[in-house]
Amino acid sequence: MKIIITRIYHDKIFWITLGFTLFSLLLGLPRLSDLNWHTIFSLFALMICVQLLNSLQLLDKLSRLLVAFSSNSRQTIQFLVILSFISSMLLTNDVAILTLIPLFISIAHEQRLKTAFPATMIIVAANLGSAFTPFGNPQNLFLISNYHLRSGQFFRISFPFMIISLLLLIPLTWLIRAKVIKKISKESITIKKIPLVMTGCLLLIVFLGIFNFISIQLVGVIAIISCFFIDKQVIKKIDYGLLLTILCFFVMVSDFSHSTLINHLISQLTQTKSMVYITSLLLSQFISNVPATLLLAHFTNKIRALFWGVNVGSLGTLIASLANLLALKQLILFDQTSHIYQFIKIFTLVNVILLILLGILGLIFI
Repeated sequence: MKIIITRIYHDKIFWITLGFTLFSLLLGLPRLSDLNWHTIFSLFALMICVQLLNSLQLLDKLSRLLVAFSSNSRQTIQFLVILSFISSMLLTNDVAILTLIPLFISIAHEQRLKTAFPATMIIVAANLGSAFTPFGNPQNLFLISNYHLRSGQFFRISFPFMIISLLLLIPLTWLIRAKVIKKISKESITIKKIPLVMTGCLLLIVFLGIFNFISIQLVGVIAIISCFFIDKQVIKKIDYGLLLTILCFFVMVSDFSHSTLINHLISQLTQTKSMVYITSLLLSQFISNVPATLLLAHFTNKIRALFWGVNVGSLGTLIASLANLLALKQLILFDQTSHIYQFIKIFTLVNVILLILLGILGLIFI
């Protein structure tokens, strides 16, 4: 319990969000019906699955195998970008970044590689890849819960986004200079089969809960019990700060709904699917795509436009996605030799270019 409280105490994003939430209470008290507990329980159960998979070192094992097959630095980065894109679909963009950024920095230091552009590509890949699945990021979980989407309905929306994103990402990786790499030290990582199978079964149960085939509250209980059979230390590793942050977002959105002026303004900006798309995309740049999703969902049933808007909206500024801030924290922590301002400049340039390209293409698919 002490470890959990300490982590929440040091979670700056949570405390900033809490500050804004307390300020929003001046507009009125939140309605309990506005707090989407299905999303909270879904995210909690998914976090347990993610931490279980992480404790099995599955991503580390796969990363080192990919690097071992690389013939040059460009190929290494391409492997890591593709791994980030694919793993974020299952393990969320946060976990892909938490795992791959430190691993990349370790490789970059050993191989004397520049970090800014490759790190940017890994982060972008995690944000775009996570949009494909219901559990890749929090906004997708909310959209499914709020609009009661079936799996087929969701994937019909997300599949074109995934294909287009991949087609934009791959050509960019060819801008990385192909430098001959040295053989890296190999660590023996053994994946335990029984815990892996149990975690896979739990993930399937969580998936059924997300799409309302079984009670999501029951799924949460099953997830907690599973930890005691697989790895009970996982309970301590859950990002409770993120859960509290999402809860604060729900409270803020409920408070904002009390304001006649805000209600009128947003209702005017969500009249058509194009307006929903552009509004959600631009709003994400300033308040992040998760709160943008929660806020705009109260005013529109144009699901495809909102999905595309907030997921394309993960590109652009550093605050467009909470995962971007998480990545920045990882770079500051692990890459002591890096020039952070240089990273921010390259990150912003690449993200703005992709935001414009994918933003224009999105107008065709909404």
